[in-house]
Amino acid sequence: MELGQRVWLFFCLLKRKYMWLFFLAPTVAVLISIVIFPLVFSLSLSFHDWNIIRAGGWSWTGIGNYRTILFQDSYFRSSFKVTLLYLAGTVPLQFGLGLVVALILHRITKKIIGFLRTALIIPTTMTPVVVGMIWRLMYNPDLGMLNYFLTLFRFPPVNWTGMPGTALPSVMMADIWEWTPFMALILLAGLQSLPQEPFEAGLVDGASPWQTFRYITLPLLSPVMLVALLIRLMDSFKTFDLIFVLTQGGPGMSTEILNYYTYRYGFKFFHLGYASALSWLLLVVVTIISIILIRILHSRGIYAERA
Repeated sequence: MELGQRVWLFFCLLKRKYMWLFFLAPTVAVLISIVIFPLVFSLSLSFHDWNIIRAGGWSWTGIGNYRTILFQDSYFRSSFKVTLLYLAGTVPLQFGLGLVVALILHRITKKIIGFLRTALIIPTTMTPVVVGMIWRLMYNPDLGMLNYFLTLFRFPPVNWTGMPGTALPSVMMADIWEWTPFMALILLAGLQSLPQEPFEAGLVDGASPWQTFRYITLPLLSPVMLVALLIRLMDSFKTFDLIFVLTQGGPGMSTEILNYYTYRYGFKFFHLGYASALSWLLLVVVTIISIILIRILHSRGIYAERA
């Protein structure tokens, strides 16, 4: 075999052996360009002071941004409290209502459940901006549907998103309306995938409906419950559209959660280094709360491995 033929054969074998690299390279390039590079860039930026409307470029601050946020920024503490209130008022209610809806749908015949499942998913398929516009019209103090029903019962109209006492619950209500169906569909899928043998054994042993739910359904459904809670927990931390459309963080800072506070610092005040530090602290907070949630479920024996 001539030298040229040997070289050509070598390259053909090499191409066949590493052909997977040619298919993987575009995905890796996209991943690096839109995920990994922005993460590394924002992490580097969080250790600098950079205002894009101020001359002078970057200036190294080390952990100065983080120290200012944690120990000197009272607005950050206020936004953190609002974020915790928002999570406490939305995620548990979405989970509880979603579980109730899933249990009801699980008992309904297959002919009806298809229609109900389609109707249930409609709020979730809407973009948060559209949901915000719908609820903004409903909350309108002069022409809104909610105030119309209040006046029918001789109650005075309420400025739902214009008062500190009602603004945050109003945003919570819109979020619960949008994402409770998402929880219900995930939990319904989990219920429909459970093995029937434990339920049949419980029926033979004379277990009551509550005992069946407490000792069979919940342990078997716990992995799905954990996934649903973690998804909504992490997604709730990123809530921005609803608040931007309904209240823009106001009145005052009564609805300004951490994600909106980060946006305001980065894209209104143009302190990109400080905003990057805020976003990384938000990531740390989400990670810590997720780990705590998993440990609580483990410690209480709720999380059980599916066989």
